[in-house]
Amino acid sequence: MTRALFALKLRLFRNGSHNERAFSLVAGLILAALVIAGASLSTRGVIHEGWIAVALTVWGGMWLFGPLAQPRHDPSVISREWLRGYPLRQWRLARALSWTELLGVGPLITLACLSSLVVLAAPGGTVAVAAAVAAVVAQLYLLVWAGKTVAALAAWLLQTRVGMTLAAVQTAIMLALSFAGWVPVAAWLLPLLGVGDTTLVIPTAGRLPEPMVDVLAASPTGWGYGAALAARDGAGAGPVLLPLAALLTLGALLQLCWIALTVRVLRRPPRQARARRPAVPGRALSLPFTTPQVAAVVSRELATWLRDPARGVELRSAWLTPLLMALVIAATDWIWALPLVGPAAAVFGAMAAVNTYALDGTAQWQLLTTPGALKADVHGRMAAWALMFGLPSIALAAVLWAATGSPLGGAAVGGAIAAAAAGCAGAPLLALVMPAVGADARDRVYPGQQAGDPTGGQMTIFPVVLLGAILPGVIGGPWWGSVLVAGLLAAIVLGVTPALSVRLLRQRGAGLLEAMAARDTAVLRAATGTRS
Repeated sequence: MTRALFALKLRLFRNGSHNERAFSLVAGLILAALVIAGASLSTRGVIHEGWIAVALTVWGGMWLFGPLAQPRHDPSVISREWLRGYPLRQWRLARALSWTELLGVGPLITLACLSSLVVLAAPGGTVAVAAAVAAVVAQLYLLVWAGKTVAALAAWLLQTRVGMTLAAVQTAIMLALSFAGWVPVAAWLLPLLGVGDTTLVIPTAGRLPEPMVDVLAASPTGWGYGAALAARDGAGAGPVLLPLAALLTLGALLQLCWIALTVRVLRRPPRQARARRPAVPGRALSLPFTTPQVAAVVSRELATWLRDPARGVELRSAWLTPLLMALVIAATDWIWALPLVGPAAAVFGAMAAVNTYALDGTAQWQLLTTPGALKADVHGRMAAWALMFGLPSIALAAVLWAATGSPLGGAAVGGAIAAAAAGCAGAPLLALVMPAVGADARDRVYPGQQAGDPTGGQMTIFPVVLLGAILPGVIGGPWWGSVLVAGLLAAIVLGVTPALSVRLLRQRGAGLLEAMAARDTAVLRAATGTRS
């Protein structure tokens, strides 16, 4: 059975999408080559070998926290949902499936990175090199199963009532560290940049403190490092064999945990979506300067953002991320940069709302069969986005400007206005141009289910909204100029884009509904090509 599953995974690798996998492989091998080069330099005394322990600890942390970066996506190539109901013992099937998890891009680039241990141990001779090779294998075994078990635990927790908040918090932490994690380093290098002083503090990569290296070597991610150095220094069999035994033992326990979690998934019958609230008419939402049809769409959108698991995760992470970024910035000397969190909130809000039509699924038939509903739907989605993300991001930038007195406050408010307009108009448009179809809305029960991967749309709207946030500060000059330029840009974007979205919805609506029913965007592309 293990051989058959290996063959299946190889076929999936060969016939599946290669873009993301190829990028991960190339980027990972480049980083691994840098670690190996650092190990080579440390053997010649150019840098301290403790930096290799730091690099390996960071690499191990990526295995632990990497699966939490995309909590709504199944990290396994062979989905465990496919094998549910097979006439096989679940423990036997899970055991056979577990070995296929060792085949992938992550283990390959980690193996390349860990080969730096062999470089460190090379001056100790053949025996030290053999011990280092064993340390590489044992460390790889532990890291792989640590990452897989964390991912399986996250998938299990996401099936609970608190899963939506859990997914949003962990996603927000990863995004906040990705976008603002460089600020403490930059504030250390340029502490007086806020007052116009560009004096650079040059750091020195000298010898790390011995207590710090000892702590890193004592952690599970450093056990292989400690074994390799002990073998090189001729410390005896004990300091070499004990870390290796600990790596293999802990790795085996983690693999057993993964197997048990997989058995639980294989035994659980498919869950059906059930309405938690009775379908009763609600009170009509009254909005100024809008028709009753648009107000009805806004009311529906607000309720959907709060109830749908997939949208709920995006909503929470889109607002938690800028708040966590503000905490990171506030802990440094760059308090003057806090108002820039306002435009960042608009950017994350645009990325969160880039797939709303696909998330609505086959419910689109109601929209397509209601006369005159298309224009109201587009404007209603834009108004709902403005209420949830646009206006709060502008208010956040203004409040932080007033609290900090930052010289960038005017540019931040102008950037928030322009970014809010770009996100408000661009999110529905990209939701039609680049829909990511997944599980239908009526079948989604918890955030861990596949609801489509909107990465392409997010990476497309991110530079567009970011450019809109930057232009007012670059063109406007003083604060009033930035706000004026932002207002003009917002008027142009909000005046032109909605008509294009309505026209596109008329043209692609039927094909979009077919794609939702088939759960395949190829249907939409085929329909578009036929009409062309």
